Amino acid sequence: MKPSISVVITALNEEGDLASSVEDMLAILDEHFSSFEIIIINDGSTDCTPQIADRFASANPHVQVIHHQKNMGLGYSIREGYDLATKDYVMWRSGDRGMKQESFSSMFNMIGQKDLIIPYVDNPEIRSLKRRIISRLYIMTLNSLFGLKLNCYNGSVIYPTRLSRNICTSTLGFFFFAELLILVIKGGATYIEVPTLHEPRKHGCSKAVTLKNILEVLNKVLNLAWSIRFTKIKRISPDDKTEKFKLEK
Repeated sequence: MKPSISVVITALNEEGDLASSVEDMLAILDEHFSSFEIIIINDGSTDCTPQIADRFASANPHVQVIHHQKNMGLGYSIREGYDLATKDYVMWRSGDRGMKQESFSSMFNMIGQKDLIIPYVDNPEIRSLKRRIISRLYIMTLNSLFGLKLNCYNGSVIYPTRLSRNICTSTLGFFFFAELLILVIKGGATYIEVPTLHEPRKHGCSKAVTLKNILEVLNKVLNLAWSIRFTKIKRISPDDKTEKFKLEK
């Protein structure tokens, strides 16, 4: 039997790409899943993003929209979407399109082989040299501190919904991606990495590499490394569908 999936699409002023992102998902999800839902989180957009999202929700019962009156941040929006998810699996997708549709198919075909499906960018040359350098240093630092060998920490990871929902992270900022992934893996989840292809951004610019994000990440990385160094992660009720993980002294 095919599994089901919830796709959380976050959008902040993505009027140029949101429609394509949603259309791509609608075109491919029915092929791979028994049922699905798309949850669009409009994070305080000031352009036509809200109207585009509402149009999809009105036309398709698989799509729902949450509107934020002010910008709450990416981690907050993703956390909200994960908490609203009702399907077996959940994943995040940015509203700026990004990953090519065939790469989503590659990821979906891997579901069930491991707990987590972790994508990484297989054509990094589409990004600026500055962003590639920062990303590489970030990945090397996290791998070194947490004893992992991942190729990416900020991608559209596919989680079993129960695992994504039951991890308590210390931040809802940019480090939310990595912290959630690290805690789930340290809690015993298995994973497989999948190479994916991405398209150059056609509208707007990336909001990832900012001074605010960099400073927040540095602080949170050190705090998490300290916590994991002096605590252990305990798996609670491993045979229960409401399985949880926590840090325990």
